Amino acid sequence: MSDVKSESINVVFCAVDFSETASLALTHASQLARQHGAGLILAHVVEPLPVVSYPILMVPMDAEIELREFASARLEELAETVRKSGLTVFTGLEHGPPGPHLIEMAEGADADIVVIGTRGLTGFEHFVLGSTAEYVVRRSRCPVVTVHPGDDSPMDPVKLVIVPTDLGPKSGDAVDAFAQIFSGDDRPRVLLVFADPTPPYLEPFRHETLEKWGQPDVRKEDIEEKMAPTVARFESAGFEVETEILDGGPVQAVTELAKEREADMILMSTHGRSALANVLVGRTAQRIVQHAPCLVLTIRSSKEEAAE
Repeated sequence: MSDVKSESINVVFCAVDFSETASLALTHASQLARQHGAGLILAHVVEPLPVVSYPILMVPMDAEIELREFASARLEELAETVRKSGLTVFTGLEHGPPGPHLIEMAEGADADIVVIGTRGLTGFEHFVLGSTAEYVVRRSRCPVVTVHPGDDSPMDPVKLVIVPTDLGPKSGDAVDAFAQIFSGDDRPRVLLVFADPTPPYLEPFRHETLEKWGQPDVRKEDIEEKMAPTVARFESAGFEVETEILDGGPVQAVTELAKEREADMILMSTHGRSALANVLVGRTAQRIVQHAPCLVLTIRSSKEEAAE
């Protein structure tokens, strides 16, 4: 008997900006809606046109009206295409700052999960996540799937999900939402990882030297003990789990492991912390979302309150 919640997913909310990555995000959102028999909402926010001070470059007053009409038609065209596959599809169109409006629209629709594309590149020389995707990831009350340019299409089932943990008391809270999303019989394997940022000059002492002396790696044993409750929660939900302890900072260690193991998804818990708080966990989650070579599912560990 599973100890986790079994609430169903009824509403999938997909933000689209008509880009190639948004098209891929829509494919993933449609697949989620199909798997859960859920309704799908396609949402777009028309950003205000910039004010230009040079008269020769002034935009006609009715340009924004035409832009909204174009976006509305494009949105309905996408919705109609998806409806042909048998899904129930609704559309939402707003005007203004995309991030706040998308959050408001998702909450107003009681969305169970949000899917959004990112525009950022995956190399470590690029640190800026698209501002709209970043806003949604940091402030959404429900789980968010971020789709990167070049991510695989959802033709094959998700087979391996990497789950970084910080060993905190709420590390296992994301299991409930994860089990809700992957509620079918064909569940992915879970790789629970902890990145231990030990200074490089101490790594030989911790590993090779301890092994040579026949001494137990107390640090490793302590980490494994703290990971055990989360492992148990995943296993009670029906997931096969393995664990791994990595050396180095979490962002690079986790993303490199995802490439090495060809993971289909990374699950990140944001612990429900304020988006304005300068905390390690929040920044780590955002940077992994930015640099991940695969889909990233971010889940707040509680729904206490959205970040301001």
